[in-house]
Amino acid sequence: ATEGRWPPTPQRIVHDVRQVIPEDGIVALDNGMYKIWFARNYRTLLANSLLLDNALATMGAGLATAMTAARLYPNKEVVAVCGDGGFMMNVQDLETAKRLGLDNLTVVVLNDDTYGFIAWHQDEQGQERTAVDVTNPDFVSLAESFGLSGRRIGPDDNLDNMLKTAVGSGELNLIEVPIDQTRNAELK
Repeated sequence: ATEGRWPPTPQRIVHDVRQVIPEDGIVALDNGMYKIWFARNYRTLLANSLLLDNALATMGAGLATAMTAARLYPNKEVVAVCGDGGFMMNVQDLETAKRLGLDNLTVVVLNDDTYGFIAWHQDEQGQERTAVDVTNPDFVSLAESFGLSGRRIGPDDNLDNMLKTAVGSGELNLIEVPIDQTRNAELK
């Protein structure tokens, strides 16, 4: 959970999010391989502080869930953790979040340029990877075009420091984080 590998592993991302989110903060997950790592490793301190769509596994649900939580609980910090594929399904909701003034919301986009969960299933079934690669926009520029503060973690950056800057800033934020999915094979 604390290894310094680049790009960071899901376990490191879970660790860093937990270190920064206040005890009463809310984390809303989209659907992807990282959701499994969060579900297994994110230590909740209060009921309803980790929200995930487990029954339907609906890609794109994370941002909407986080926006709803941010609106219902304006005095709590809310973080949406979304994969790049799921985030792109509802990216237009950034306009709504900005218009509604959801300044207690930070969106973390985990970028591997792949529909990672689908790729993992194809790998597990011994199939050739098919139709899982995506070409993403510049997420920071996209966020800024909606009026958000956008950041991208690089090899010399520290995710928990970047999260500390965003969470509690009183601004709607987006942080793009490359993710190393190589340890997903451990999830059998």
